[in-house]
Amino acid sequence: MVMKYIAFADVAVGIFLLIYSMKPTYQIGRIEQSPRWKILVTLLFIFILGYISVLIALVYNQMNAYLMTISLILFGASLFIALFVSLSRNTLNKVNRAAQDEQYNSLHDSLTTLANRKYLLCSLQTFVQSKQLFSLLLIDLNNFKQINDGLGHYFGDKFLISVANLLQENTKQYGRLYRMGGDEFALIFPGNDDDMILTVVESIHDALHAPVKVMTYSMKTSASVGITKYPLNGHEVSNLLKQADLAMYDSKKKHKPYTFYHDQLGSDSYKKLKLSIKLSEALKNDVFELHYQPIIRGQTQGIASLEALLRWPQEDGSFIEPGDFIPIAEKSALISVLTQWVIHRAAQDLNVLRAHGFHGSIHINLSAKDFQDDEVVAQLRNLLHAGQIQADDLVFEITESAVFEDIEKAKCVIHKIHALGFRFSIDDFGIGYSSLVILRELPITQIKIDRSFVTEYHQKESNRTIIYALVRLAQDLNLSVVAEGVEVYSVEQALGKIGCHYTQGFLHFPPEPLHHLLYNEQFRNHLEPMLPQSQQ
Repeated sequence: MVMKYIAFADVAVGIFLLIYSMKPTYQIGRIEQSPRWKILVTLLFIFILGYISVLIALVYNQMNAYLMTISLILFGASLFIALFVSLSRNTLNKVNRAAQDEQYNSLHDSLTTLANRKYLLCSLQTFVQSKQLFSLLLIDLNNFKQINDGLGHYFGDKFLISVANLLQENTKQYGRLYRMGGDEFALIFPGNDDDMILTVVESIHDALHAPVKVMTYSMKTSASVGITKYPLNGHEVSNLLKQADLAMYDSKKKHKPYTFYHDQLGSDSYKKLKLSIKLSEALKNDVFELHYQPIIRGQTQGIASLEALLRWPQEDGSFIEPGDFIPIAEKSALISVLTQWVIHRAAQDLNVLRAHGFHGSIHINLSAKDFQDDEVVAQLRNLLHAGQIQADDLVFEITESAVFEDIEKAKCVIHKIHALGFRFSIDDFGIGYSSLVILRELPITQIKIDRSFVTEYHQKESNRTIIYALVRLAQDLNLSVVAEGVEVYSVEQALGKIGCHYTQGFLHFPPEPLHHLLYNEQFRNHLEPMLPQSQQ
């Protein structure tokens, strides 16, 4: 009798296991969309009917070895099926979770966990296809590169995470925030109303108003925002992105909190493209000129050196401003060619100047792109070996922003040039992010105080205080000081009294072509005798 109960229990448990396996088998079939799993569901149903028939046989028949064997086999088979289905479901769930994780990762930024550029493109396409009004806001941090280069990538990443959290917290009620890459973010606002858009912009700037805290550091940042609207400004996702990008760069260039895209920006972009083509042709045809502006020694009022300024003359006698074509050249390989042209022409002009009694040096401006490779280093080395110049002949002016484009590469190239014997001067000193870091890290011999402090010297006490502090700092570091933008004699006198070594500006000389300068009587009268390098 006990054996009959055991056999009965085996078959009953088997029926339970088969019924238990029906639901996951059906679910797997729906997910896999495979007929094999549907067949298995049917077979399970048939098996259950078979198990029930055996159960009935056990009730109405005498227990024997045959029925006992059948019950054990059926129990084992049902257990195998239940385990197989359970393992299959678990494996499939893991695969699905992995696929979901992969899809999530493909649509989200690994650093900030924000939706990424791919997600943005999908979202924009969805908005456009549904013909739903929206505005695209492109957000770019204004000083992230300096923070990243100054403190390192680890702190840079932590800074981006903090900024992303601040922006998301302040803008989540208006739309999804995306990270485009680097220090660039985007937001899709579902609407075109200007007042509401400006409310979103205000929320963005409010998020960054207070210094961002990263561990022991507290860093101030701000953002430039470019805005475009659908369908007002276009229907193509790629065009809308380009428009927002143009608007954002306009905001950054003009130091404005935001810029709405307008047709003029698109026209400017086309003009820049044409200017880029024209620039390449101008280089081939050697139409550029160097104009020179003297740098005056305060004690003697003599001409200590000349700054070479690149000019692009046009057929009508006008000039395309360097501020218009230098940024275009910097976005291509043309800037390296331009720099090499300037160095070569300055070396040629120096021979002419020497013949007319000029014994000083020529200052040449270097671009951020000039620090990306050793082309300038190679050119200078060749000029030295050929005897065309001496190291004292040239002084290279660099800006803080140019150095911090890639500080490690810049340091490497600058030290190589310095090893050849050339000197460096920091241009526009005082307006950059890390002036003191540059003085510590680079072989600087001179600073040029930015004209923004000099032109309003008498009007603003803060300017006078800053200039005095910079002059004292330079003296303590054994650096010479040039004040740029001097246009009034009283300012020159005041600068001389506090120890400023040199002045440069329209008070004495505007930038002029070489042939004009050579026949300028005032220029000839202010030429200095040859001085040792320590006094130059």
